[in-house]
Amino acid sequence: MAAYFSKENLDKLHAGRTEMHQRFGALRETFVVRVYRSDRGREFACHGFARRLGIMVRAVDTVFEKLPPELECIPAKKTVDDAIIAIQSFVMNAFGCLENLAWMWVCERPVWNDGKQLDPMKVGLGPKCKEVRASFTQEFITHLENRQDWVDKHLKGFRDSLAHRIPLYIPPYIVPPEKVEEYNKLEVQSGQALRQLDVVAYEELQSAQKALGLWRPWMTHSATEKSPGAVFHIQLLADYMTIDEFGRAMLDEMARQGV
Repeated sequence: MAAYFSKENLDKLHAGRTEMHQRFGALRETFVVRVYRSDRGREFACHGFARRLGIMVRAVDTVFEKLPPELECIPAKKTVDDAIIAIQSFVMNAFGCLENLAWMWVCERPVWNDGKQLDPMKVGLGPKCKEVRASFTQEFITHLENRQDWVDKHLKGFRDSLAHRIPLYIPPYIVPPEKVEEYNKLEVQSGQALRQLDVVAYEELQSAQKALGLWRPWMTHSATEKSPGAVFHIQLLADYMTIDEFGRAMLDEMARQGV
């Protein structure tokens, strides 16, 4: 059975993972050693954003270790579940990173509403958070606008489904079109065996079904919502780099405004 990724793409994935570690180390250090104006701003930067980055990196490593991109055979359910837990953690912390950057900015600049602290519901980097957006330079607003679709349609879509509707998951395997009919017959037979409490026959039929499947490194959430799928090794690395980019852009904005 051939691996999903070509040799060229495997090399790119491993190079991307190495780059992720290098960028993480440099960015975390920048946030941690920086001198902050407020204790709360420092907390959001160091114990919020920087800590979440570390969790995201560990989540990516866990996925690569549990389900390496070279994998050809169908992995055990427990192994897949471990990777799912890591991916779900990654998504929640990626979303949290953006929130932490917004809170850090509000505390450090600071941003007020008629001399009073902002309502927590008005703190964020999105266009609905008008007081926060009004405090940014046009250069940083352009950066945010260029990535708003990624936030709304990708990250927020996955995060909202995970938190409120259907959690992200990795299908155990896929069935090629030419084997679907045979798979469905076995499904009927396994159902009959289960109703008859014939555990041995049921397990044999389940194994036969699994033998028809192919492993694919895909993740998705809701079938009825027609949710987009993603090749998770590639997507996790790309999403980490985007969050890393947000962090560096925020540091540039703080430097521009002397914060």
